[in-house]
Amino acid sequence: MLRQAARGRTGEDALRICTPHCGVEPETTSGGETYERELLVRLGHHGVRLDVVLARGKRHPADTPNWTVHRFGIRRGLRWWVAPAVVPPAIKRVWDGGRFDLLRVHSLRFIGPSALWARRRWGLDVPIVAHHHHLDPSPLNRLIERRVVDAVDRVVVGSDFARRQLASELGCRTDHVAVVPYGVDARFAPRPRRADLVERYGLGGAPVVLFFGGLKARKNLPLLLEVFARVASAAPTARLVIAGGGPLRADLERRVRELGLGGRVVFTGYVTEAEKVDHFNLADVFVFPSAMEGFGLAVGEAMSCGLPVVASNRGSIPEILVDGEGGTLADPSVPERFAEALATLLADPARRAALGAANRARIDAGFRWDRCVTDTAAVYEELVAARGPAARVPR
Repeated sequence: MLRQAARGRTGEDALRICTPHCGVEPETTSGGETYERELLVRLGHHGVRLDVVLARGKRHPADTPNWTVHRFGIRRGLRWWVAPAVVPPAIKRVWDGGRFDLLRVHSLRFIGPSALWARRRWGLDVPIVAHHHHLDPSPLNRLIERRVVDAVDRVVVGSDFARRQLASELGCRTDHVAVVPYGVDARFAPRPRRADLVERYGLGGAPVVLFFGGLKARKNLPLLLEVFARVASAAPTARLVIAGGGPLRADLERRVRELGLGGRVVFTGYVTEAEKVDHFNLADVFVFPSAMEGFGLAVGEAMSCGLPVVASNRGSIPEILVDGEGGTLADPSVPERFAEALATLLADPARRAALGAANRARIDAGFRWDRCVTDTAAVYEELVAARGPAARVPR
């Protein structure tokens, strides 16, 4: 019934949401920002009216239906310590220009305190929903994130892991936390290797192991290089493609030389949205050793492209990848397990094909954007409806 209600509102009666934002760039460098862009664009197509507030210098997807873009009085992206000076007045300006049904928080730290302050300072009769991905280690988590989680009306997370982490690390209440898995775009699908990319990276007909993601500490990339060094002797023609940019690239390139893997490892640098699918389809096996993911969007995209996956058994990954059905979940503290699984898959094309097909079917069944958008809109609608007709925006 909630899904039907979320679909049913149109025009002036459509759900209206204010969402102050750090960024929804057409080209993103993190899974969290990709999630925000894809979700908000699709909510607009779904019929939800969105007041998106951005810094003046921030780009956004063009021609999105049901979006009204407002601007903060700053040119660059928000810093969490700057947000309290610019976010609450921006929320009040949107409210004064036409009241909204719900205030949306995309980041507990960057937007959460300011949204709560704006509601309290100006007595805004509006519920607050916060979206959350995962907690990175920080002494501020208990000071900021915990207070926001406890104070907002609902929290939406992408995995059961993210909900458990709030309770175990912050001691937060989680009775108001809804788990709505991310979506994977159907454009991530199997296709032949693109010849110009094969030539660009010097891959020839070599079997390819792929990592896709930011080159940062929590992705656990030193483990990836150690694992590939163990596999290299058993699979002398295999190549490792590391797709993505980030601050650790120079350190990783140095480690490649130390391991004697020169010529066996390719760093692509940042990959544009337009070329992502073709890069996934260079691979025979996808490897993801990340130690911390709130969902693991790259794993879902690889699975959607029909790839078998060898991944860490930490964080949310076991909720997406089924061990033995679509690949292997391995303890990142045991490199031998990663190496064994990878070497086995490189030697067995038939098993790779079977696991990859199972992965694509799993994504089709439970992790597409239409389901994510519908379930997210239902959370919003349920919260607004619970406040009663008197709380609805006058049209």
